[in-house]
Amino acid sequence: MPYIVLLSGTHVTGKEMTARTVATNLQCPYINGEMAHTAANFSSRSADRRGGGLDPAASFGNTWYRKMSRLGLLEALENPTLPPTPTSTPAANPAALITVFALRKFSRNAIKNVMREKGVRVIIVILQITTDTLSGRTLGAEEEGDAVRIMASKAEDLRPPEGEEDVLVVDSMQQVDALIEDIEGMVRRQVEV
Repeated sequence: MPYIVLLSGTHVTGKEMTARTVATNLQCPYINGEMAHTAANFSSRSADRRGGGLDPAASFGNTWYRKMSRLGLLEALENPTLPPTPTSTPAANPAALITVFALRKFSRNAIKNVMREKGVRVIIVILQITTDTLSGRTLGAEEEGDAVRIMASKAEDLRPPEGEEDVLVVDSMQQVDALIEDIEGMVRRQVEV
Protein backbone atom coordinates (compact mmCIF):
# COMPACT_ATOMS: atom_id res chain seq x y z
CA MET A 1 0.00 0.00 0.00
CA PRO A 2 1.42 3.42 -0.85
CA TYR A 3 1.89 5.77 2.06
CA ILE A 4 2.53 9.42 2.82
CA VAL A 5 4.24 11.02 5.78
CA LEU A 6 2.76 14.08 7.47
CA LEU A 7 5.26 16.13 9.47
CA SER A 8 3.18 18.01 12.01
CA GLY A 9 3.88 20.41 14.85
CA THR A 10 3.16 23.85 16.24
CA HIS A 11 4.99 26.87 14.93
CA VAL A 12 8.68 27.05 15.96
CA THR A 13 9.16 23.25 15.94
CA GLY A 14 11.29 23.24 12.79
CA LYS A 15 8.97 21.50 10.30
CA GLU A 16 10.18 23.31 7.20
CA MET A 17 13.79 23.31 8.39
CA THR A 18 13.89 19.51 8.47
CA ALA A 19 11.28 18.58 5.83
CA ARG A 20 13.39 19.04 2.71
CA THR A 21 16.29 16.95 4.03
CA VAL A 22 14.00 14.21 5.37
CA ALA A 23 12.12 14.10 2.02
CA THR A 24 15.40 13.84 0.12
CA ASN A 25 16.66 11.09 2.40
CA LEU A 26 13.33 9.20 2.17
CA GLN A 27 13.45 9.72 -1.62
CA CYS A 28 10.09 11.42 -2.01
CA PRO A 29 8.79 14.86 -2.94
CA TYR A 30 8.18 17.48 -0.25
CA ILE A 31 4.87 19.33 -0.26
CA ASN A 32 3.98 22.21 2.06
CA GLY A 33 0.41 21.38 3.04
CA GLU A 34 -0.31 24.17 5.48
CA MET A 35 -2.60 26.03 3.06
CA ALA A 36 -4.65 22.84 2.59
CA HIS A 37 -4.86 22.43 6.37
CA THR A 38 -6.16 25.99 6.76
CA ALA A 39 -8.79 25.47 4.05
CA ALA A 40 -9.89 22.17 5.60
CA ASN A 41 -10.28 23.80 9.02
CA PHE A 42 -12.44 26.54 7.50
CA SER A 43 -14.57 23.99 5.64
CA SER A 44 -15.03 21.84 8.74
CA ARG A 45 -16.10 24.77 10.93
CA SER A 46 -18.48 25.94 8.22
CA ALA A 47 -20.05 22.47 7.96
CA ASP A 48 -20.41 22.35 11.74
CA ARG A 49 -22.16 25.75 11.84
CA ARG A 50 -24.50 24.93 8.96
CA GLY A 51 -25.59 21.60 10.39
CA GLY A 52 -28.13 19.92 8.15
CA GLY A 53 -26.41 16.55 8.24
CA LEU A 54 -23.02 17.83 7.10
CA ASP A 55 -20.22 15.86 8.71
CA PRO A 56 -17.41 18.20 9.85
CA ALA A 57 -14.83 15.37 9.82
CA ALA A 58 -15.73 14.33 6.27
CA SER A 59 -15.72 17.98 5.21
CA PHE A 60 -12.25 18.46 6.70
CA GLY A 61 -10.86 15.29 5.10
CA ASN A 62 -12.37 15.85 1.67
CA THR A 63 -11.31 19.51 1.53
CA TRP A 64 -7.79 18.61 2.66
CA TYR A 65 -7.55 15.92 -0.03
CA ARG A 66 -8.85 18.22 -2.81
CA LYS A 67 -6.42 20.99 -1.88
CA MET A 68 -3.51 18.59 -1.50
CA SER A 69 -4.32 17.07 -4.90
CA ARG A 70 -3.93 20.53 -6.44
CA LEU A 71 -0.61 20.94 -4.62
CA GLY A 72 0.82 17.77 -6.18
CA LEU A 73 -0.30 14.88 -3.96
CA LEU A 74 -2.16 13.05 -6.74
CA GLU A 75 0.83 13.34 -9.04
CA ALA A 76 3.14 12.07 -6.29
CA LEU A 77 0.85 9.08 -5.66
CA GLU A 78 0.42 8.23 -9.34
CA ASN A 79 3.94 8.98 -10.59
CA PRO A 80 6.69 8.50 -8.06
CA THR A 81 9.49 10.79 -9.21
CA LEU A 82 12.35 9.24 -7.29
CA PRO A 83 13.28 5.60 -7.96
CA PRO A 84 14.08 3.34 -5.02
CA THR A 85 17.72 2.93 -4.08
CA PRO A 86 19.42 -0.42 -4.75
CA THR A 87 18.91 -1.32 -1.09
CA SER A 88 15.23 -0.36 -0.87
CA THR A 89 11.98 -1.47 -2.43
CA PRO A 90 9.43 0.89 -3.98
CA ALA A 91 7.15 0.39 -0.98
CA ALA A 92 9.93 1.54 1.34
CA ASN A 93 9.70 5.10 0.00
CA PRO A 94 6.74 7.30 0.83
CA ALA A 95 4.84 8.90 -2.03
CA ALA A 96 5.33 12.32 -0.37
CA LEU A 97 6.36 14.09 2.80
CA ILE A 98 3.90 16.82 3.69
CA THR A 99 4.26 19.52 6.34
CA VAL A 100 1.12 20.56 8.18
CA PHE A 101 0.27 22.69 11.18
CA ALA A 102 -0.19 20.89 14.49
CA LEU A 103 -2.85 18.25 13.85
CA ARG A 104 -5.31 17.60 16.63
CA LYS A 105 -6.93 14.17 16.88
CA PHE A 106 -10.01 15.26 14.90
CA SER A 107 -7.82 16.37 11.97
CA ARG A 108 -5.51 13.34 12.16
CA ASN A 109 -8.51 10.99 11.98
CA ALA A 110 -10.18 12.94 9.17
CA ILE A 111 -7.03 12.82 7.01
CA LYS A 112 -6.41 9.14 7.76
CA ASN A 113 -10.02 8.29 6.87
CA VAL A 114 -10.06 10.09 3.53
CA MET A 115 -6.68 8.67 2.56
CA ARG A 116 -7.66 5.14 3.63
CA GLU A 117 -10.63 5.46 1.24
CA LYS A 118 -8.08 6.24 -1.50
CA GLY A 119 -5.97 3.20 -0.55
CA VAL A 120 -3.16 5.27 0.99
CA ARG A 121 -1.65 4.80 4.43
CA VAL A 122 -0.83 7.91 6.47
CA ILE A 123 2.06 8.02 8.91
CA ILE A 124 2.00 11.14 11.06
CA VAL A 125 5.19 12.36 12.72
CA ILE A 126 4.55 14.97 15.41
CA LEU A 127 7.42 17.28 16.28
CA GLN A 128 6.91 17.66 20.02
CA ILE A 129 7.97 20.77 21.92
CA THR A 130 7.60 21.68 25.59
CA THR A 131 5.25 24.40 26.79
CA ASP A 132 8.19 26.33 28.24
CA THR A 133 10.13 26.23 24.97
CA LEU A 134 7.10 27.23 22.91
CA SER A 135 6.35 30.04 25.35
CA GLY A 136 9.93 31.32 25.27
CA ARG A 137 10.09 31.28 21.48
CA THR A 138 6.64 32.81 21.13
CA LEU A 139 7.26 35.57 23.67
CA GLY A 140 10.52 36.40 21.94
CA ALA A 141 8.97 36.60 18.48
CA GLU A 142 5.59 38.20 19.11
CA GLU A 143 4.11 41.18 20.87
CA GLU A 144 3.19 40.25 24.45
CA GLY A 145 -0.58 40.32 23.87
CA ASP A 146 -0.24 38.20 20.74
CA ALA A 147 2.07 35.76 22.53
CA VAL A 148 -0.45 35.22 25.33
CA ARG A 149 -3.25 34.62 22.79
CA ILE A 150 -1.08 32.23 20.76
CA MET A 151 -0.06 30.25 23.86
CA ALA A 152 -3.72 29.87 24.92
CA SER A 153 -4.66 28.52 21.49
CA LYS A 154 -1.67 26.13 21.36
CA ALA A 155 -2.27 24.34 24.68
CA GLU A 156 -4.18 21.50 23.00
CA ASP A 157 -1.56 21.23 20.24
CA LEU A 158 1.08 20.33 22.82
CA ARG A 159 -0.82 17.36 24.23
CA PRO A 160 0.89 14.18 22.98
CA PRO A 161 -1.37 11.60 21.32
CA GLU A 162 -1.92 8.29 23.06
CA GLY A 163 -2.38 4.91 21.42
CA GLU A 164 -3.07 6.14 17.89
CA GLU A 165 -2.02 3.89 15.03
CA ASP A 166 0.65 5.34 12.73
CA VAL A 167 1.16 8.45 14.89
CA LEU A 168 4.76 8.92 15.97
CA VAL A 169 6.11 11.56 18.35
CA VAL A 170 9.67 12.87 18.10
CA ASP A 171 11.46 15.35 20.36
CA SER A 172 12.01 18.42 18.18
CA MET A 173 14.54 19.85 20.63
CA GLN A 174 17.29 17.55 19.35
CA GLN A 175 20.14 18.83 17.21
CA VAL A 176 19.06 18.97 13.57
CA ASP A 177 21.12 16.00 12.36
CA ALA A 178 19.84 13.80 15.21
CA LEU A 179 16.25 14.97 14.60
CA ILE A 180 16.44 14.11 10.90
CA GLU A 181 17.96 10.70 11.64
CA ASP A 182 15.31 10.04 14.31
CA ILE A 183 12.43 10.91 11.95
CA GLU A 184 13.78 8.76 9.14
CA GLY A 185 14.37 5.80 11.45
CA MET A 186 10.92 6.04 13.00
CA VAL A 187 9.22 6.19 9.61
CA ARG A 188 11.19 3.24 8.20
CA ARG A 189 10.44 1.12 11.30
CA GLN A 190 6.75 2.05 11.12
CA VAL A 191 6.54 0.99 7.47
CA GLU A 192 7.76 -2.46 8.49
CA VAL A 193 4.85 -2.81 10.95
